[in-house]
Amino acid sequence: MAQEIRENLRLALDTLLEHKLRSFLTMLGVVMGVGVLMLVAALLTGFNESVVETITSFGADTASVTRFSQAPRFGDPRPQEERLRKPLTFEDSQALAACCASIQAVTVWISQWEQPHQLRYRGNEVDGIDLRGTLPNYPAVYANAAMREGRYFTEAENLHRDDLVVLGRDAAAALFGQLSAVGKDVQVDGSAVEVIGVLERPNGNFGFDDEDRRVLMPYQTLRKIYPAAYENAFRIQGRTGQLDAAVDDAREVLRRRRKVAYGKPDNFLIQTAQQQIEQFHAIVGMVAALPLGIFLALGRRATNMPVLKALCLAFIELVRGVPLI
Repeated sequence: MAQEIRENLRLALDTLLEHKLRSFLTMLGVVMGVGVLMLVAALLTGFNESVVETITSFGADTASVTRFSQAPRFGDPRPQEERLRKPLTFEDSQALAACCASIQAVTVWISQWEQPHQLRYRGNEVDGIDLRGTLPNYPAVYANAAMREGRYFTEAENLHRDDLVVLGRDAAAALFGQLSAVGKDVQVDGSAVEVIGVLERPNGNFGFDDEDRRVLMPYQTLRKIYPAAYENAFRIQGRTGQLDAAVDDAREVLRRRRKVAYGKPDNFLIQTAQQQIEQFHAIVGMVAALPLGIFLALGRRATNMPVLKALCLAFIELVRGVPLI
């Protein structure tokens, strides 16, 4: 046995010495391959952690209620069935709060998403802002709406349609730098409003444009400035340990109010943070399927190439560390 090992080692060394260039290129390929594999695995793991943190920052005990599916379409048009759905209404949210004992709170926001919006202060401006009209309980339901400076608006200010806004941290910094934004008058699409608060920047933002450009005003104020706005969305907060029951109750109420026939699919979407995370993992799993397939195919053909086979197996094991599905 020892004799065979020595002979195999001698044969391997002789082969390396006789083919120096080929040996160097092989080793270089191994080093580069391992580096690329480690980089891919690290990027997938980091991206996964960032997205999960972003999704859970909305509140683990909450669920979103929207008219449309929130899944990425990758440039594809929205299905006709979704385009024909009637919008959710403010009265729908009131029915959820009144009829669902498992729901602790419901907050509503409305937007005029058909047009881009601009925030301006003197010579400074911020384009592409996330403009929403919200209820006073918005910070109590959204876990990522903590106040950094100033305050949120009251129910009286909402009913009186006062011209007030609360800015996201990055939007405020773009306009005022290190100066306090509270008490300043800004313009939203040309309408003058007063800044009464600034939000903390949410944890876990990701992507190429992860700035906090939120501009939140009272629900009724937005309806005053944009009378054509109609797109409502809700976020429901379940009572302790009752989020699943809250989702089921909300679905029953909305199906009844929106006259969805028995056996027909919902014409709205209710999604918890856990469901959003699972949807994200499914998307990443599809994206990773191509390189995984290539490496698996190479691995099957690598019976006579132990280095390549080892690389394939290493890549698969590294990616398995990220919960893709």
